[in-house]
Formats: sequence, C-alpha cells, structure tokens
Amino acid sequence: MPRALWIFLANLPAAFTWGYCNDKDLSCPSWAKQGECSKAHVKELCPHSCSVCDHNCRDSDEQCPQWGDGGECETAVDFMFKSCPATCGVCKTRCYDKDVDCTEWARDGFCAKNPSLYTLCPVSCGTCTDMCLDKQNDCPNWAAEGQCGTNPGYMLQNCPHSCQVCNELSHTKSKHPVALGETTADGRNVTERVACADHDRRQCLIWGQHECELNPAAVMRQCAHMCGVCTTACEDKYSDCPQWAKEGTKSLFGRGGSKCDDDKAFMLPNCPFSCGICPKLHVFPPAGKDEM
Repeated sequence: MPRALWIFLANLPAAFTWGYCNDKDLSCPSWAKQGECSKAHVKELCPHSCSVCDHNCRDSDEQCPQWGDGGECETAVDFMFKSCPATCGVCKTRCYDKDVDCTEWARDGFCAKNPSLYTLCPVSCGTCTDMCLDKQNDCPNWAAEGQCGTNPGYMLQNCPHSCQVCNELSHTKSKHPVALGETTADGRNVTERVACADHDRRQCLIWGQHECELNPAAVMRQCAHMCGVCTTACEDKYSDCPQWAKEGTKSLFGRGGSKCDDDKAFMLPNCPFSCGICPKLHVFPPAGKDEM
C-alpha cells in the first residue's frame, strides 16, 4: 500500500459515527401507547417508539465498545441503548467513503490487505448495505395512521422501514459470496438479510426516475434503489454472522480466537457489526468543528 495512505490512516481523528434508530416491529407505536415499554423485550423490539434511543443516534461515550464487549447491551438496556446505540446495534450507522481515492484503493485490492479501509472506505470496500431506514422521527406513528397509502410520495421516500418497502416478497436479496439458501462448506444453511434494492432492474430503467414521483405507490416499491429510497448503512449481511464471529482458532495459550481475525476477507465486509466495524466507522468533523 502507498506510504501516503498508511500515514493518512494512522492519523485519522477519533470520532463517533451516526445513523438512524428504527423499531423492529410495526406494532411498536401501539404497544408504546399501551404502556408496554416497561417490558425489556418490548424495549429491544421498539427502541424508537419507547424512546430508548433517539431517532438520530450515535454512541456518546468512547468506552461504548468495551462496555458492549462486556455484555452491557443485554444487562443494562436502558443506559446502553441511549448512550451506545451504535455499539448495541439499535442505531444503523450510515456509510459513506471518507476519501476521494477510496474507489481506486478498493479496485487495487487494498481493502483486503488493510482492514482499516473497511471503516475509511465502507462503500467502496463493500462494508455497507442498502437498507430501508426511516429518515423522519414520526414515521412509525404516520404509518400507523395509514399515511403510507394516503401519502405514498412522501412516506415511501422518507419512511420506507415503517411502510415496509423492503420485504421478502417484493425485493431481491443482496448479491454476496454466499447466496440465500446455499449450504456452506461445513453443511450450514445461510439465511441472508433483506436489502433495499430494485426488484426488476431492467423494468426500473425503462420506467426511469421520473416515474418515482408520478407513480410512487408502485414504482418506489419496485425500484427502491433507483428512486433513492435506500440508505447505505452498516449491518451484518447474514443472520449467521454473530455465531461465525464467535468461532475461530485456539491460540497457544488456550484462548479462543475469532473468525473475524481468521477470515477477514469474508467476515469484515459481510459481518461488519458482529466484527465490531459498524460502531467504528470514521466520521470527519467539519472544518472548525470538534465533532459532526
């Protein structure tokens, strides 16, 4: 890797990444109104409606990764979801490349050679996934009121998660090294995450972007990527990632290793949350500001 790039990576400023906190169940607004947020499992399913984490979220303490490694996301839900949402996975951290040379570095194969690029160049290095994430704080309540149908132009664009733009029936899967339903070498069946994508890319190109505004109810669901519905964010691409991250070789001293270290070329771009990359994406502060 060029010496200039090594120097650049070594001098990256420490900063917190940010993203969106979304509920995991469409019933969350109703449960919250019924007072169900006092239950731990409801807080986990409905972090946004239960005000456990802010809609626009990020870790607020540099010790969050250490606390997360210590299991605090499970034992101190109220504190951790509020203070460390990225570390606990309730904040889906947004991704963008932080250097104009990222595309060239990725094309030259530097992502696999230097894991630091998975945080510096998460888009070019394939760390991120196009996801259906709500962009407005009131999306769950608006969706519960039926506005996904009555105001599709605005709602599908800004509230794709609450309006279920991404689902098993209407969208293709992301294209990753292991396909949905494919059996791995050790006999396991992999379940792949649902991504925000164009269902029929050829048809979407025929329609063109102008149809996104003219016929949003149909076109935005079929062509979410073309219509700009998707948010590029950091999340595991496979449901097996947490288990894979725990696997690994044993060291000479008997301590367990991690597949994130043993198979970086596959694990880092495909299991970024389980491998601890998502909360560590570098965010550069604007000129003259201490943070973003």
